[in-house]
Amino acid sequence: MGKLDGKVCILTGAASGLGRPEALLLAEEGARGIAICDIQEEKLMETKRLCEEAGAEVIAIPMDVRDVNKLQELVDATVEKWGTIDVLVNNVHCTTLLPFLDQKAETMQREFEISYFSTWHLMQMCYPYLKDKPGAGASIINFGSRWGQESPCLSSTYSPVKEAIRALSRTVAREWGVNNIRVNCICPGGFTDNAQNDMHLQLPEMQEYAMNAFKDNCFHRLGDPHDDVAPIVVFLASDESHWLSGQTINADGGGWICA
Repeated sequence: MGKLDGKVCILTGAASGLGRPEALLLAEEGARGIAICDIQEEKLMETKRLCEEAGAEVIAIPMDVRDVNKLQELVDATVEKWGTIDVLVNNVHCTTLLPFLDQKAETMQREFEISYFSTWHLMQMCYPYLKDKPGAGASIINFGSRWGQESPCLSSTYSPVKEAIRALSRTVAREWGVNNIRVNCICPGGFTDNAQNDMHLQLPEMQEYAMNAFKDNCFHRLGDPHDDVAPIVVFLASDESHWLSGQTINADGGGWICA
């Protein structure tokens, strides 16, 4: 018996980064159906294969999440195949790390469209299928960031977007609790393949800061996306988290500790 036996999940940004290990653990924990999307088609199909090998049925739709029609296609395909949605994981994000004076308004717009508005749209689209479920109800899992709370240099687009997602999560948790929907936000600390592969693209001072930040936790080590972060996603998706809503969970090994 898995923690997610019989549940139907939607997860964005599943081709790489935190998304792939999250999708894989959802499958390993018994999710009946998983609908995934990403702009990286080849990697997305590899995630699909891995999840199917773990026993889940999978729908994979390549897309740019800024396309609202494609998001609706994802929701419609999920409901057509499995009849419902139990869990929504809004994982997808992007960022451009530069000094504030070098940032362009177009960059901020792009990050809001990819990270914030995909979260906004999918929450609204999935609501009719999430609402009023019996028992533990449905779960929405969004993603903030320690950097949103800490606001380091060079994060003048990323930090505001992630804080907007946290605020949205809290508000909707209050509004939709009456419909037995819980909404929580994870601020993860996992050293992903994307972080590793893209590190050389960052400014030298950001590379040094980032590597120190990834290990700045109680355990003084890099967080593993599959073993350290994905289990928190599974917990929030499972019925075990039925009394938890409107919260930010800093799944970062104690990197961000506050009263």
